[in-house]
Amino acid sequence: MIEIRRILAGDVPEALSISSVELGEDYLSDTDFLEAMASQEIFCNVAVEDGRVLGFAICRVFGPDEEPEVLGLPECPEREEVLRVPRSGILDSVAVSASAKGKGVGTLLCNRCAEDMRGMGCGLLCAMAWKSRTGRTNIAGILRGLGLSETVAIEGYWNRMVDSPEGHHCPECGAPCRCYGVFWFRTF
Repeated sequence: MIEIRRILAGDVPEALSISSVELGEDYLSDTDFLEAMASQEIFCNVAVEDGRVLGFAICRVFGPDEEPEVLGLPECPEREEVLRVPRSGILDSVAVSASAKGKGVGTLLCNRCAEDMRGMGCGLLCAMAWKSRTGRTNIAGILRGLGLSETVAIEGYWNRMVDSPEGHHCPECGAPCRCYGVFWFRTF
């Protein structure tokens, strides 16, 4: 049976390994997971089965003043919506191991995260999803299932979000990443 719970220190190596394969070797570090364990506004849920981490979701609760750092949206109606809400929650980094894909693990993780963010007083749920140059969005089905709608697409978005001089080392197109960040959201 799959258990969804907060990440523990012993889960970090497996979560980091999944992140390296699914999101790119430079996208997250162990510090990101440790920060999620120590913060009130950032958290990480993991899906565990038989003691093995199958996937994770790092989430963040933020206010309008943090939008430039958290999302960095261009001037658009969606950005204005985020700025109107006192507390928003973002599914910041979601990844599931290759062996667990297609088994509902991502859906279980994201549903729990949405419940957690609503419980933390968020009025808006959002995600910045990865969309490849070929048009495939990594978690489109999960986000639609949560009631989120796809909106603004920003080419090369991930290069701005990763601290790497040559740009993000994308698992699909290398560095610099030429994929899109696509903003999805809904209000609670």
